[in-house]
Amino acid sequence: MKVNRKRRNLGGIPTTSTSDISFLMLVFFLATTTFDIKKGLGLVLPPAADAESITAKILPENITKVWININGDVAVNEEIVPLDKLERRIRSVVKDNPDMVISLKTDRKSKYDYMVRVLDLLQAAGAEKISLSTN
Repeated sequence: MKVNRKRRNLGGIPTTSTSDISFLMLVFFLATTTFDIKKGLGLVLPPAADAESITAKILPENITKVWININGDVAVNEEIVPLDKLERRIRSVVKDNPDMVISLKTDRKSKYDYMVRVLDLLQAAGAEKISLSTN
């Protein structure tokens, strides 16, 4: 005996092109998205020294020590200087002695932002010879 069954129309959305649409959307978003490029510090580093290079000794009168503590306070040659007066102070030091080397030291636990601010002020003051280190 043959049983006739009725086919029910289930209706729905055709999903055959869903993968094509999702691929096109992915390509569209990748093509139109802009990615932020992080810029580092704009420093020109000297070339790497080889083993046979001669190290020069710097006279103590040609070194100005700038220290940044953990709270962001800046000291120039062991004298606390506010940030708004730092550029003027370094500008006068560099003007008096063009061979002046600025030794910038920061506390290891101080914020990176403090060092970047002071480094920008040193460069704005015309200091070209800057030594960076952490303590």
